[in-house]
Amino acid sequence: MGIITVDKSNHLFWLGRYTERVHTTLKYYLKTADMMIDSDPNYYAVLCEKIGISDVYGSSERFKKKYPFDETDPNSIISNLNRAYDNAIVMRDYIGTETMAYIQLAIDDIKNAEKSNSPIADIMLVIDHILAFWGCVNDIIDDEQIRNIIKLGKGIERLDLYLCLAIPDYYIKKEYKRMKNFLQKSKLRYDESILYTLDNMLSENELNYESIKNLVRNLILE
Repeated sequence: MGIITVDKSNHLFWLGRYTERVHTTLKYYLKTADMMIDSDPNYYAVLCEKIGISDVYGSSERFKKKYPFDETDPNSIISNLNRAYDNAIVMRDYIGTETMAYIQLAIDDIKNAEKSNSPIADIMLVIDHILAFWGCVNDIIDDEQIRNIIKLGKGIERLDLYLCLAIPDYYIKKEYKRMKNFLQKSKLRYDESILYTLDNMLSENELNYESIKNLVRNLILE
């Protein structure tokens, strides 16, 4: 397959990040939509605050329409899917056409959902196709380093989002261990002093989510 250059590694890493960003934020979008129906119509603002995006929506109805479907919104689901696809198409010869095709199917799903009378069913298909993409990463890509770089991007993104969403400590520690495993196998450059500090902080009974999040965001060296 040839040498994995810094530029190629970057595309693989962000492919992992963007697909995981879609997967996790979409799951919490669905939970947020349920909360807006059941108890608090403005609960979407809580999600925006947690994941660090500006509330440019102004109402629950605009959020439900714009956040999944608006390609002019850089934080939308479709925008992140498009970024994942842009990285995938550059790396098509490394990840395989079938692997890339599942991202295209996810894009088709979200566009179908926008036109649908029952958009939730089509939105759920996005999650299914992202999971199928991860299955192809495991099954089709023979190069272990390529797999590990993509999975490292996935792990960094999931850990970052879980910290933002204040997911319970158990899951933070679990995802950190998984991410660290892929980090050490990926051969990407990282700050060893930050990793050492993270090891110590993640061993504590009570986690400082904000400090850990800031360290995770600076772990990988450009």
